[in-house]
This record gives sequence, C-alpha cells and structure tokens, in this order.
Amino acid sequence: MTSDERSELLFRYRDGPSRLKGSVAGASIAQLDGAPPDPGWTARENVHHVSDVAIMAGLRLRMMLLDIEVEMWPIDGDIMQKRLRNDRRPVTPALRTVEALVESAASILDALSEDEWTQPRPMPGNASRSVEDWLAASVRHVDEHIDQIRYALTGTC
Repeated sequence: MTSDERSELLFRYRDGPSRLKGSVAGASIAQLDGAPPDPGWTARENVHHVSDVAIMAGLRLRMMLLDIEVEMWPIDGDIMQKRLRNDRRPVTPALRTVEALVESAASILDALSEDEWTQPRPMPGNASRSVEDWLAASVRHVDEHIDQIRYALTGTC
C-alpha cells in the first residue's frame, strides 16, 4: 500500500463516524426499525452492529501492536443482535461509541512508524495481518453497513 493510499484510508476511517451518523440523520423511530426490503437488519440494528464491531476492532488493534496473537472471534451477528437487544436500544450512544473509538484508534495510528504499519502480525492458523490490513477491513466494514442502512431506509444502495 502506498503512503497516499494509506492516507486516503485513514481519512475514510476518521470520516466513518460522521458518515454513519449521516446515514441515519433525520430518520424517525419507525424508519430506524422498518424492515429492509429483503431479509436483513434494520437501520438501528446496523448502527449497533458497527458499534459492537468497533469495540472489538479497537481491542484487536491494540493486541496486534502488542504482538499478542489475535483471535478472530467467531461471532454470529444475528445472535449478537438478539442478545444485546440491538432492536430496541437507542442509536445515539452507539454513534458516540463509534466516534470515540475511531478517535482513539486514529491517535494510535497517527503515531505508527512505517514498520509498525506493515509488519505482519500473528493470527490464528499461521496467518498474519498488518495494521494496514486492519485499517482497510475497518473502513470496508463501515462502508458495507452504511450501504445496508441506506437500503433498509430507502430500498436502494
């Protein structure tokens, strides 16, 4: 990954909370809870999922930088939705959580050396992943769920 590509990803990562908040701005409770056109999560459930994953991703980033083998926890998103009661919790705390976690992680990322960005970190099964990989996956995850929120609210992506 070039320095410019990394900078663009870091910009998009930092902008994720704003884009997520914007995706539900002005939505009524009925719209947040409206069933999407196809089976899937409501806009509310998508916001909570992004928040829940941001919590785990922040921990994963720290573990990677401490050279602790990072487990990829097998989490069933539908079970998470049900057990955490994401269908009825308010979205505002989840949006604030994403904002705070991204700000915290970005301050760590800003201080990394080139080697820290690109060094392969141990993963289960003799795999490895760099912090650049982590950043790209984090941005992609938020983008995918913003698209799902748009689809849940409007039926289009």
